[in-house]
Order: sequence, then C-alpha cells, then structure tokens
Amino acid sequence: GALSSHRVCFVSAALCVRFITKRFIGEYDHKKEVTYRCSRVVDQETVDLEILDTACKESSVASLESSIRWADGFLLLYSITQRRSFLEVPRLKTLIDKTKHSLIAPAVLVANKADLEIGREVTTEEGQRLAKDLRCGFRELSVAEAVLAVEAAVLQLIRQVLDQQRPLPDRRSYMLTVRHALTRKLTRSKTMQW
Repeated sequence: GALSSHRVCFVSAALCVRFITKRFIGEYDHKKEVTYRCSRVVDQETVDLEILDTACKESSVASLESSIRWADGFLLLYSITQRRSFLEVPRLKTLIDKTKHSLIAPAVLVANKADLEIGREVTTEEGQRLAKDLRCGFRELSVAEAVLAVEAAVLQLIRQVLDQQRPLPDRRSYMLTVRHALTRKLTRSKTMQW
C-alpha cells in the first residue's frame, strides 16, 4: 500500500526535474522555493514524495530552517567545478543537524557535473572524505548526462529515510533475546569445561 508522503529537500531545480520527468532542463536559479510531487516504488513499497528545490542562494537562514524542519531527508549538492559550492556544504549540514536536533538526519552528498573533468576543482576523494565526516551517503554524477545515477542517488536517500522511520524492535523482547543468547553461551562454556 501507499506510505505517507515523504519530504525531500533538494538544492537544484535541474536535478528535481531530471528525477521526475527524465528530462534535463539546464540549471537555472529560482527566486523562490518550488515543490514538486511524484510517487516511486522503492523495494516494493509505493512512496509518495514531495520534493523541494530550496533556492539556497536566495534563502535567509530562517527560511532554510523552515525548509529543514519540513523535510525528512536531504540531498546536498555541490559542483565539482565550483569549489565554493563544496565549501558551503559543511555549513548547510551543521544547520540541518542543529535544526533537526540530530546527527543522523538522512542525507546524501551529491557531486554534480562529473562530466566536466577538465574544469574539476574538487576531487572525488575530497567528496568521499567530506561525506564520511558528515555521516552522509555519497554520489558523484552528472545531472545533464546520467539520469540513472540521479535516480540512484534519490533512491539511496529514500531508503535512508524509510530505514530511520521504521520502528525499533520492542525493547523488552530484544533484551529477552540477548539474555537467552547469553544463557546459552554460558551453558556451552560450562559444558566445555566439564
């Protein structure tokens, strides 16, 4: 059956449209936030998505905080040809962690424009290292060229959101399972000593 709607923050209109329609529109700046809606089947579950292009360049901190509170997961984009965009990511992740009161808010770091190798200013290794430091997933891709890679990045984030929202095992039954396992281990240990 369909799940409740999940909300994802993007910072690229081009990626939003690429994911939803498979078309590439070229990157452009929105003057305001835009919300897109679609559905996807993820691991045999239908997931309704609300996708927000946050228009970070035009957003105040208060506006960004509002968008962060709204969202369940985050795609943090930078361009490999613009080091400045890469250096902005830690600030955004810090704001997300602070606003969501969590160090494990579902997030995937996406390095865009991987087709422009000649103009590269950020190495793949730097992206991987930052993702590890920020506890994010990581994808390097070209929104313009690789629609399947865009789909994979979004699905990675959706799975993180779904995993986080699944209920934890009942604590009492979990503790009983641990106790039984320890009892069996101790019994085996005594038997071996005899």
